[in-house]
Amino acid sequence: MQSLKGSLLIASPGLADPNFSRTVVLIVEHNEEGALGVVLNRPGKVSVSDLWSSLSSEPCGCDSKTFVGGPVQENSVLILHGFEDLSSGSQEVISGVYLGSELSLLEMILARSGDTSPEVVSGSFRLYCGYAGWGAGQLDQEMDSGGWLTLPAKLEHIFQADTDELWTQALRGVGGPYEFFSLMPPNPELN
Repeated sequence: MQSLKGSLLIASPGLADPNFSRTVVLIVEHNEEGALGVVLNRPGKVSVSDLWSSLSSEPCGCDSKTFVGGPVQENSVLILHGFEDLSSGSQEVISGVYLGSELSLLEMILARSGDTSPEVVSGSFRLYCGYAGWGAGQLDQEMDSGGWLTLPAKLEHIFQADTDELWTQALRGVGGPYEFFSLMPPNPELN
């Protein structure tokens, strides 16, 4: 088995599952037991500050939105961040990107959210509610049936990418006939 950890899963143009249509998923773990990832291009409706106020009485000045990480355990919170000095206790997904879930980690990141110094600006974070999960062999079967395409993940996919355009950009990155499909509107029937 070849692990897809650190890869982007790009929903193929024909993937009809509404949970994953036109999504890009960062695979954060993939082994014989299954796979876990977060959907990178589904902003949520809850702000980070609203989520924080439900977890702590401390103030929060972060006006960023949370993201819908996937349909599994939507009440769980995962943090992708680029703060190397806060990586202790976090799992490195790709070089410079770490995954954590501790409340103390979130507190330390939010304490920096108003800081505009270069070392803080270069580090970024995103909060995901829920995740995408696959049981043993399930993702491999979906890949074999053509449901997903893959591409190595890069930092700009995770933090700097325009989430509305991420699926299109990633599909173009796969190349070949997928460049044509990247031009497909979200609802071709309305075209």
